Amino acid sequence: EDMIRDKDIRIGDYVIVHKAGDIIPEIVASVPEKRDGLQVPYVFPKVCPVCGMPLVRYPDEAHHFCINNDCPARVVESIAHFCSRDAMNIDGLSEATLEKFIGAGFIHEYADIFHLSGHKEVITEMEGFGQKSYDNLISSIETASHTTLPRLIYGLGIAGIGLANAKMLCRHFNYDLDQMRHCNVEELTAVDGIGGVLAQAWVDYFASEKNNEVLDHLLQEL
Repeated sequence: EDMIRDKDIRIGDYVIVHKAGDIIPEIVASVPEKRDGLQVPYVFPKVCPVCGMPLVRYPDEAHHFCINNDCPARVVESIAHFCSRDAMNIDGLSEATLEKFIGAGFIHEYADIFHLSGHKEVITEMEGFGQKSYDNLISSIETASHTTLPRLIYGLGIAGIGLANAKMLCRHFNYDLDQMRHCNVEELTAVDGIGGVLAQAWVDYFASEKNNEVLDHLLQEL
């Protein structure tokens, strides 16, 4: 948003682009002489396009966030992240498939993924799903039930906690998840690579009764 405003980039502009570094294209500026008066400034949305709740932009960050935990888009994205390669690595659960399963009421939280076999008859009749696709999915879910703590933590989607940070936290706390769930900001910032913002995001996540309940349900499946 800041770059768009500072460079006065408008909808419909012709722009000058160059390579920043080796690959990434960067817009340098618009071409004023190409403007015909029809170009209008781009205004970032103020509300989530899916649930209508206000969007939030945190200080010193570029992203705009929907903070509604029950937003349908956030639910799909969070479960898709949980299933991603560096997290639980579950093949066969694309966002489109997750939308179908969530819409059908099969998945409400992470633990429900490990009970999809209870919906076999319905799933195998879904468009794009047959017996083979179903078998592959269930096999992938079974494999995912045997995982590592860093993958699990990364899969929870705690703001700013990537796989590398998750590994460092696990090593620092000797893979003691209970201790990790109850540590404070000071204990977390003692970990190499964990600053105040990440530490606060971690503490805020585990301060939520709902988040802890979801994790407890999940741990019963792993």
